[in-house]
Amino acid sequence: MSGKHCSQNHTSNYKRNEQQAMLAAPPLDFSFKKATTMDELMSTHAQVIRTGKVPTRTLNDRYITSSLWLSNNLLSSTSGLQRLVDKVLDNPAYLSWLDLSCNEIKEISDDVEKFTSLKILYLHGNKIANIADTLKLKKLHNLRSLTLHGNPIEEVPCYRSYIVHLFPQLLVLDFSPVIAAEKKKALPVGFSKIIQSGI
Repeated sequence: MSGKHCSQNHTSNYKRNEQQAMLAAPPLDFSFKKATTMDELMSTHAQVIRTGKVPTRTLNDRYITSSLWLSNNLLSSTSGLQRLVDKVLDNPAYLSWLDLSCNEIKEISDDVEKFTSLKILYLHGNKIANIADTLKLKKLHNLRSLTLHGNPIEEVPCYRSYIVHLFPQLLVLDFSPVIAAEKKKALPVGFSKIIQSGI
């Protein structure tokens, strides 16, 4: 059957709104800069090796994108993240993909929870040792993909079950799909004590 029933004008009046334009933009990539603090990244140039191009820049020197990659640096903390995002992104409220993987981050600071539009958050390959730190991500109701593997917390018994229960909206954890059976599975008795003790 032909597509005659489709209107030829279906997309003619379509205009991308600001958020859709940001979601379609390439990521702003500050990876592999050897930065030890967020402040150091403020004065560096974005790289294009992995993304192919830099997002569009505004007249006030901010980038139109919703994706920020800060992986493979030497960051020991996420402190200062909000300052960085406010400085480099045209609309920080739309930040939906944040890559902090392969750094030296030891704890999840309150900076991350302020970005409630986050859908993808990569924290793998860091040094996060206290699984209770993940509670700071509870306000990220839009989170769909989260990575935490390669951190000491991965060694905590029932680590994956805990994260799946903590974030029922997750579709992917550590690059592995979250299946319905995992969500139904009960946490082992005494697990809340493990969390409270901050292993």
